Amino acid sequence: MSRRLITHTRQERLDGILECLMADESASAQSLAAHFDISLMTVHRDLDELQRRGIVRKFRGGVSIERTSSYEIAAPLRRRIATEQKLAIGAAAATEVAPGQVIMLDDSTTASHMIRHLIEIEELRVVTNYLPSLRELSEVTGISVTAIGGDFDSGHESFVGEGAAKAVRELRVDALYFSTSSADRDGMYHQEEKVVRLKAEMIRCAGRRVLLMDSSKLAQTSLHRVCGWDVIDELITDDAAPLGIIEDIRAQGVVVRVASSDRVDLQEEGKS
Repeated sequence: MSRRLITHTRQERLDGILECLMADESASAQSLAAHFDISLMTVHRDLDELQRRGIVRKFRGGVSIERTSSYEIAAPLRRRIATEQKLAIGAAAATEVAPGQVIMLDDSTTASHMIRHLIEIEELRVVTNYLPSLRELSEVTGISVTAIGGDFDSGHESFVGEGAAKAVRELRVDALYFSTSSADRDGMYHQEEKVVRLKAEMIRCAGRRVLLMDSSKLAQTSLHRVCGWDVIDELITDDAAPLGIIEDIRAQGVVVRVASSDRVDLQEEGKS
């Protein structure tokens, strides 16, 4: 934050704060006040509002969007992280979807990038709990949609909780395309127990399980373990993924595909 920025509306200020945090990951309330030429009291009110929406995490004297082992970055910000990699991963995943299938997409921003590539697939049904995906799918005439209900979580922009988990238990789908906050050679992880429970139900209801994960999440852990690699059929990641982790995952029988902006390479076939 080098120069002072004057904004005219509160929403412009909130957007500006998020832009600063995207660049620096954290900031002090004092530096934000100077940057936007506003009082400390106004800054704290703005930060309280962003925290209420589940977008940022306040700490004494400042604010952060940094992902930790116990705190997940909110969906509006996750959509703006590793966008190029997520677009490539989503496009690669969509090539596997066949006419007549029922597929499930979780509330990951990566899985949502599949939708634009599914439009021409005939007799396809998509099941999801992610509100932005439901909105996008509502404008596509050729795809049938099943919405997973439950308690709406504004930070995730999705439906979670026991209601959502119960709904998923009653479903069976051909394939699940999903992500988690982190993964290492031992499995996948997420910060929130309620999200872990829902993802576990999604995994159980799917005939095929495909993990979509950009390289920034690999070789990382979070508070709760979702599952091990023994229940995953395929990992699609990007070409910056750590080679050691990829080799360890392949050794456990998982197919690994590496997607980049100009190609998709099949690295190794694992499970048959």
